[in-house]
Amino acid sequence: MAHTTFDNTVKSMLEDLFGMPSGYVMDFSNASFASFVEPWIGVDPYDRYQGSKAAVLRQIWAKEPSEVVAQLNLDLLDHWRFIARRDEKTPTAYEQDVIDTATAVFQSASIPALSADDVAFLNKDLGTLNLDALPSELTAGQVIADRMGEIDRALDADAPLAVIFLVGSTVEGLLSEVAMGHRTEFLRSPAAPMLKGKTKPLDQWSLSELIAVARACGVLSEDVAKHADQVRNFRNYIHPRQQLKEGFAPRIETARIAQQVLKGVLADLEQLAASPTF
Repeated sequence: MAHTTFDNTVKSMLEDLFGMPSGYVMDFSNASFASFVEPWIGVDPYDRYQGSKAAVLRQIWAKEPSEVVAQLNLDLLDHWRFIARRDEKTPTAYEQDVIDTATAVFQSASIPALSADDVAFLNKDLGTLNLDALPSELTAGQVIADRMGEIDRALDADAPLAVIFLVGSTVEGLLSEVAMGHRTEFLRSPAAPMLKGKTKPLDQWSLSELIAVARACGVLSEDVAKHADQVRNFRNYIHPRQQLKEGFAPRIETARIAQQVLKGVLADLEQLAASPTF
């Protein structure tokens, strides 16, 4: 389900301003358009979408994360202003209204930008996951497959909080089983948590502690561990009072990052199965 940040009226106004009914987008060539867009979506747009420049931009609006779309559109509006200054053109009243309306929409505080790191992580190609190739100590392969399907359905239903909770609990279960299967390595890690001067019993480790030790042992790659820790923070809002206190409003992009975290954890665990020593 596409998660859009602006309505059809604003889309129509932008199409007029950018000259999109002709299939073009302002003065861009295919090459310059690709170079302009790629930093925002992380890939050459023609590797992901098909059609004219206008058709590709419409697909980006429909399918890319809302923060990415907002920042890209602000950049496109700046490019329109640059062309106007270069050509010594004064905007008409309608063009100025489009610029003011669209700028207000995309600069809204309700549309915070994803960091470049988050965009890169969302666009990371994790390959094809094979649940049968996971470490032998992971005994819940069918449950994981079922949960991944449920996560897909929650994303389609625009239910980000459900995705975050599902991912958090699944990652915790996976890392707990891996830790139990590699008890010696996890307990001897310098990152292992301490309790009263002794290493904390493994079955009492929190998700944060599991992530930290899995990261230190090389079980989780750096970017996966970093974003898994973000999901762990979001999962704290399972308590309604905490969510209300901090004003946390989950967004679909947060859920997409969480889904990518689960895929990243599974991909890393496949690598662990292929090379079980660390």
